[in-house]
Amino acid sequence: MIHKTIIILLLWLLFSANEIVGEQEKKSFASRRNSLMKQELIEEFQRLATSNELSVRLQNNSTFNIETPTFGGNTFWENHEAGKWKLQINIISGWWRILDENNVRKARGTTEEQLENLLRNRPTSAFSNYFDRGYRFAKTAARHRNGRSAILIHGWGVRANSMQELATALSNEGYDAYSFDYPTAERSIGGHVEIFLEQLRELLRTFPESEEIFVLTHSMGGLLFRGALAEMTKEECRRFSGVVMLGPPNRGSLLAYFGKLPVMKDINASLGDMTQEEDSYAMKIPLPKWFPPVGIIAGKYDGKVMEKDTHLPDGIEYSHIVVPCTHPGLRSPQNTLEHIIRFFENKKF
Repeated sequence: MIHKTIIILLLWLLFSANEIVGEQEKKSFASRRNSLMKQELIEEFQRLATSNELSVRLQNNSTFNIETPTFGGNTFWENHEAGKWKLQINIISGWWRILDENNVRKARGTTEEQLENLLRNRPTSAFSNYFDRGYRFAKTAARHRNGRSAILIHGWGVRANSMQELATALSNEGYDAYSFDYPTAERSIGGHVEIFLEQLRELLRTFPESEEIFVLTHSMGGLLFRGALAEMTKEECRRFSGVVMLGPPNRGSLLAYFGKLPVMKDINASLGDMTQEEDSYAMKIPLPKWFPPVGIIAGKYDGKVMEKDTHLPDGIEYSHIVVPCTHPGLRSPQNTLEHIIRFFENKKF
């Protein structure tokens, strides 16, 4: 009898919710949500939905969503429709979801930041980024444009979200920041270079000739850029005004020898490319036809790349400093932003 009563109560709650949350209360909730949800995000959703770009965003960015049929959300959800899509914001919790024309949930999230990242084609969170397809540039637009852009390339074992603090910090300094996202384990460094260079050339074509373009790399990202630079024409190389490398294994890394183990070789295609053997990718990157000004920042307590191994091959001019932080700590603006900006502006630390 008790179980039957509970079932009846649940059914009543489901189908009579409008009587519980009256229209006045519902409007009150919706009004509160409108004050919290940026109107520009709603407009961006509508733009993407009507231009068919939304499907691409959903394919590129994981939100840990399980595609689930819904009732369409007519009671507890504030609706914003465009094309065949619905953006719905829960009037109580503020959580959001995106439904297709059949009311199937295609994406979901709990914060406005996650929605903004999705719509701006950035990883929705640090964890979900590992489930993204990758091989794309995620843009963080400058707050106040100054005619400068920065291309960020993350290192081994992480994804683009690992560079987001630096991307945001650079955007606050007037740089449009473009973080390249790629799944480091799936290909050799040379394989990553091939895809990166193709997409980099596409990106460069979108910049005006007057744009100053800088590059910021972390760890293996430095080798990725050096590999791409080696395949560029002299004119392409000269598009870059400066490069800062954070903890790059320019002369290999002892840690990379783990990538030579049979088990690791089966699950990670790039780690073994960074050993100090003469025939490793790291040790035989050709010199480019022109090398932009380069600054290298090493971590005193790195633990993954020794300070002496961050140096470029002999005969190449570059600036070099050491800061008191770990290998991941090099990605913290608190430790390196001041030096990065100084080098971008003065071509020296």
